[in-house]
Amino acid sequence: MGTTKKQLLQALIRKFAQTLKELHDIKNFPFGSARLGHQEVMILLAVAEKSTGASIKELGAALKVTPGAITQFTDSLVKKNLVKREVDSSDRRVTKIKLTATAKKQLNKFQQSYFQAVSCSFGSLRISEIRQLMGLLKKIRLPGREA
Repeated sequence: MGTTKKQLLQALIRKFAQTLKELHDIKNFPFGSARLGHQEVMILLAVAEKSTGASIKELGAALKVTPGAITQFTDSLVKKNLVKREVDSSDRRVTKIKLTATAKKQLNKFQQSYFQAVSCSFGSLRISEIRQLMGLLKKIRLPGREA
């Protein structure tokens, strides 16, 4: 590892990217009888936050992926009977993605097991280090974005 700010930032960015990739590579989370990939999990959690459902556009913006990718992952979740598509009653041009009754029943247990599986990646950190990491991440400014 280098000693200049530039060298340290390069090492940090590589390590950060590697850590994110490893977290994203955790696959096949059990959701009842279904197995979910990372993006499917993220879509389910995003849909669960919206009591009236979420549009493809909203999900794409929230997850920073294209509407086409959201549609592809949503198709998979529909086949697994975890989400359904409904026409928005206030705007028939918009389709809302909503959790099925099956998904709603299993969501709380799933969230606990999912976060437990991902949290173990941070198991070596003390509480003070987690707080410090959160504080540092909040300070990062992405180009073209406000904090």
